[in-house]
Amino acid sequence: MGAVRRLVDADTGEPVPYAPYAFSGRHTQVDKARVEAITESKAFTPSQKFLVLWWIGVSPEGMEPLRATGADIGQRVGMSTDAVGKINRKLAKHRILIVRGRIGNYNFYRISPYIAFHGTGVEQREAVRTCNPPEIPGFDETAPARWEAQ
Repeated sequence: MGAVRRLVDADTGEPVPYAPYAFSGRHTQVDKARVEAITESKAFTPSQKFLVLWWIGVSPEGMEPLRATGADIGQRVGMSTDAVGKINRKLAKHRILIVRGRIGNYNFYRISPYIAFHGTGVEQREAVRTCNPPEIPGFDETAPARWEAQ
């Protein structure tokens, strides 16, 4: 059995409490204000809101796209290929989804790094520099993020 490493406060020498996250696996950082704005917006249908949440959960680490077709996604979420395509296009129009690859006529998407990101803070800062913020009706874009204000 391996030794348990104890963290201590560098200034006081006191033990620092540690507990692993209670998530069942990988997890991501989410902008709760933007997700709240999307879920409360009248501009999006319940199916569109559902797919936003699904995209948050399945988008790969960093800025990689999800390599799945509309048919693949439709089968996973119980929607038709056409419905998934229409929803993805609308979410991309609002920059909630961003295009990160293409094969033939099919775009590969991922959730905007402004909404959710799996990676370090430095990686997320670089990611948001590669795309424009999403257009979410009703979201107050005037309040800068903490790192933008500094």
